[in-house]
Amino acid sequence: MKIVSITPDIDSGGAAKSLFVLARALARQDIKLHVISIAQASRTKRKVEELRAMGVEVSFFNIPYFPLQLIVCPIPFWANAKRTLARLGEFRRLRALVRDLSPDVLHYNSYTTLHIAALLGGIPSVLHAREVLVEPAWMLPLLKKIMRSRIAEVIAISPEEGEQAERLFGLPVTTIFNSPLAPPTFAPLPDSTPLVYGVFSHITPIKGQLELVRACAKAARGLREAGVEIRVFGGTVGIHQNYYESVVREVEASGVGDIITLAGFTDDPEGEMRKCHLIVRPDATGQPWGRDIIESMSMGRPTLAAGFSQTFVKPGETGLLVPPKDTGALAAALLSLADRDVLETMSKKAFEFAKMNFNPDRNLKATIDRLTAVAADHGLSGRF
Repeated sequence: MKIVSITPDIDSGGAAKSLFVLARALARQDIKLHVISIAQASRTKRKVEELRAMGVEVSFFNIPYFPLQLIVCPIPFWANAKRTLARLGEFRRLRALVRDLSPDVLHYNSYTTLHIAALLGGIPSVLHAREVLVEPAWMLPLLKKIMRSRIAEVIAISPEEGEQAERLFGLPVTTIFNSPLAPPTFAPLPDSTPLVYGVFSHITPIKGQLELVRACAKAARGLREAGVEIRVFGGTVGIHQNYYESVVREVEASGVGDIITLAGFTDDPEGEMRKCHLIVRPDATGQPWGRDIIESMSMGRPTLAAGFSQTFVKPGETGLLVPPKDTGALAAALLSLADRDVLETMSKKAFEFAKMNFNPDRNLKATIDRLTAVAADHGLSGRF
């Protein structure tokens, strides 16, 4: 079987990391994969080199994202529409490449790549729903048309994405949780002090770093007494440079530079997570799930997250939840978790949940089975 995966990015963010994990599993089964990224490698070329070492070809195109309204990332419509018109040649070049590759199944690794599906009819196709769409949105009728005419099945990474896709599009949906690179393996919490809280995401408004700094300011005295250090890992994003600078200014103005450190981008998040006692996800959109939670729970790290869904973060068991953008509640939770005994208990429960739900062999097999089934069931529909 030959798969072509069209992804918004190759080396940055959860969708890229999840695709890398899937690519490795496909390579082990000698299933051919060609990855098409609509953005150039931005952080490090290491992932591209590793993919090519597995026999996975990677092609890059300069194509804007499909300007959908996503809860995690509202994409500007007019800016992307203008860029699309300016790059029609890239679309034609991509279409020609896919024609030459003649895949058995197309894998769209995000809603943000679905405008390309309009060009690629006649190929069995699967969407990996990794985002929640804003409803209502004026682009939804167009998206529904593309989905119903081009996509045979949806794989969702959580019940929230799955419920929405099934309700909006009426397509078969299978919910399969993301997986870490390796089977969950418990890593004891560090014995050393200070207590380390880790944050892992790009520094953008939707990720809530500014709210985190303000919560730290409210809880500063207690956090210092408890010996808490908060390390924020994540790179800057060009369009959000002003936000990054506002976070830096807030740290300085609040006088919490001894508590919270902007540690920059890391290409070894798992290694940094092992040094942490707690993972904090202050997501302003209120989505307490994602690759940072998957990977941290898989080594036995509890999570403090903003949001209400209890699929992964079960309050009082695997972590705590607070309302999005509620800096007072976040400050109180940061303090309440500054207790090594509490963290030890939650750590074990987080790992037990991960062991039951994030087994990569089982989850990746389920994903590959769906891709294979779609190729088999729809393979007689023709090409283009």
